[in-house]
Amino acid sequence: MSQKESPERWLLVSLGNRFRGDDGVGPYLLDKLRSQLKGSADFLESGNDMVTLVGHWKDRQVCLVDAILSDEQKSGELIRADGLADIIAPSNCTTSSHGFNLREAVDLGRVLGALPRRLEIFSICAENITSCDCLTAAVKLGAERAEQELLAFLQGDNGQS
Repeated sequence: MSQKESPERWLLVSLGNRFRGDDGVGPYLLDKLRSQLKGSADFLESGNDMVTLVGHWKDRQVCLVDAILSDEQKSGELIRADGLADIIAPSNCTTSSHGFNLREAVDLGRVLGALPRRLEIFSICAENITSCDCLTAAVKLGAERAEQELLAFLQGDNGQS
């Protein structure tokens, strides 16, 4: 990359539903990051549409933010993963027998030759995914930590992989 070229813009993707409690932490974080990174990153609120996500992420550098349910971690804890190298646990998603989860989306992308060049995952452990439009206090604190860590990560990255 020459000095005049700009680093590649990251695509920041949120998963989750704003109206299912802590599951909305992805869109919540994306809203906060959008105002801070305006003009220097691209943003996609994907909900849970993994097929569309596979179409958007091909050959991009992607940071994905999402909620995760875990029996082993406290709510609000941040779990980071390299989505292309680490093993992604299967989802307990029961919204549809036709839907894809993140693990299946990565598998589909691999089969179709449609993977992102990088896939950094920032997951916050959720506590409550019932119908409401608010986050629990622990998840809101976890989102603040994730926001700071994600900003530091993006500022430290030179756009090359």
